[in-house]
Amino acid sequence: MKTPILFAIAFCLAVSRANAQGTAIPAELIRYPDLVLVNGQVLTVDKAFTVAQAVAVRDGKILAVGRTDDIRRLAGPATRVVDLAGRSVVPGFIDSDGDNAFAGGDLYKDTQVNGKILPIVRAASVAAMLEQVRGLVAKASPGSPVYVRMADEFLNDLAKLTTRELDALAPNNPLMLCLTTDSVVNTLMLERAFAAGLPRTHLGVVRDDEGKPTGQLFSAASGIVGWNLRDWPELTEEIFVEQERINERFLRAGVTTATGHASGYTVTVMSQLFHQGRLKMRIRPDLDFARQNPIADQFLRRTPNLVNFGLGDGMLRIVGAAVGPVDGASDDGSILTNEPKLRVHPDVGGTRFGRNKWTGTTFTGRHWTDLTEAERSQTEAGTLVLLRQHGWNIGGNHNMGSQASTIVLQTLLDAGRQPGLKVPVLLGRNALDHNLIWDSESIRLAKELGDGVAFGLNSELWSPRVVRGEEMLFAQYGERLSRIQPVKDLLEAGVHVHFEGGKPDEPPLWRVERFVTRVDRFQTRSERARQRSTADRVRERSWGKDQAIDRKQALRMVTIAAAYFINEEHMLGSIEQGKYADLVVLSGDFLAVPDDGIDELQPVMTIVGGKVVFEER
Repeated sequence: MKTPILFAIAFCLAVSRANAQGTAIPAELIRYPDLVLVNGQVLTVDKAFTVAQAVAVRDGKILAVGRTDDIRRLAGPATRVVDLAGRSVVPGFIDSDGDNAFAGGDLYKDTQVNGKILPIVRAASVAAMLEQVRGLVAKASPGSPVYVRMADEFLNDLAKLTTRELDALAPNNPLMLCLTTDSVVNTLMLERAFAAGLPRTHLGVVRDDEGKPTGQLFSAASGIVGWNLRDWPELTEEIFVEQERINERFLRAGVTTATGHASGYTVTVMSQLFHQGRLKMRIRPDLDFARQNPIADQFLRRTPNLVNFGLGDGMLRIVGAAVGPVDGASDDGSILTNEPKLRVHPDVGGTRFGRNKWTGTTFTGRHWTDLTEAERSQTEAGTLVLLRQHGWNIGGNHNMGSQASTIVLQTLLDAGRQPGLKVPVLLGRNALDHNLIWDSESIRLAKELGDGVAFGLNSELWSPRVVRGEEMLFAQYGERLSRIQPVKDLLEAGVHVHFEGGKPDEPPLWRVERFVTRVDRFQTRSERARQRSTADRVRERSWGKDQAIDRKQALRMVTIAAAYFINEEHMLGSIEQGKYADLVVLSGDFLAVPDDGIDELQPVMTIVGGKVVFEER
């Protein structure tokens, strides 16, 4: 660390000496720091977790890190100098699983009528939901397609619908009801899918006992309707403003980079914002072009490998391609595990092992071991093999349970060993989201893949999904929750993990505190303030105390480890000379606050590429 500081000081002394000797130095050669932060606690998160006092920023990158006296000397007449007054500075936080915070992040399953995106359909019963669908169809232009996203927790009942019911709802409009990543369509929409290239014999086209398509579609067969047949909403100023609002919420939470699977629509929105000078945070999309696409091979032949293509000085960079999820979530009983759950919830259903989205368990009852090799090639596993053949890594891949990760990791291993690779060298790193439930087999495969794969760990353990007043994780797994997210075991095994985010209302420091204390708190900050004034007790539970990690390690998990997840640890994730100047000034001392007070620290300044993009006034 001393070398760049000494070099910068030596340069300034040389300038002073030259001026003293009357030698004129062209103004173009003199470039002082743009910003200097002094008198603080700079947590560099380098390999040694060095703690410095000050940092200098120039041209969007870290110029020097060190003692206040040394760094202050670098300031020039136009340099902004910020006195930190002992507060902590940390690297900019990196959030994975950001797709739900992207405009069009889930476009393939959003409600869309007359080209407008509308809310998800929710009600107390399927009958009431279908009445809402009837109303949406009535508002649609004659013959125009209608896409409706249905509430996940009714998957069991909605999956019983067929073309018969949907034809009655929409006799003159193509109709799709999206059930998580599966769907049910009417006859008009089904025929459109076949005309667009969906093979009538595709695995994902469910048939009745007579061999006739039922209108129930899963995985790639569902994707051709949700993506290939759906047109984009119009790009309007309203869309840009909404995305800016979302980005601003991230920046207020100290999140300087977000990554996740993204549609072409999403990337176009971000590109437009960038070219208008309105993109203030870094975006790292995993492209959805091959996701749930039964003709992905055709798309791959026409599309260049775009990994690492980007805009600006690292403001937008493509990090990989996405494939569809193997499993689902807790609120539809779909977390796919090798060990059976303790209880199948009577309302949300699913099997004892969850649901396999690639095999259509919801409709067919089949699991991975029931499929032939030819059938497996029609699932997202076949797409993953094709992606690897053309040099694409995967990212933004939904993956909750141990069986889901086992299937994906084994497929990654097989894909890397296939003969005839068109692009032998990967430019990116395979990256899997969520990874809630682990077992010895999924850990073994993760170790076998080594540096070639990284994992996000989600926070549902601390923020449980609730259906009809009942927490879904506890309802299905009970006291096994103490074995969920075994962070310490994963780190000791050498598995590359970090804490994912994607929700500004569950910010990075909230996640840090949860994994340091292993305590869930059912309260917001405002509720906590009321508790102090009323002495009311707040329910707290501890899950897996033996897997708690210290705060330094936890800080790594939302910075440098998250940078590793997107294969960008060389430029992001720590405060070191030459890296992007993405910094967060906190309201206090990160190393001194109590463990249960970490998430009370607030970002007071967020810096991206050397520019202050949020500052508390």
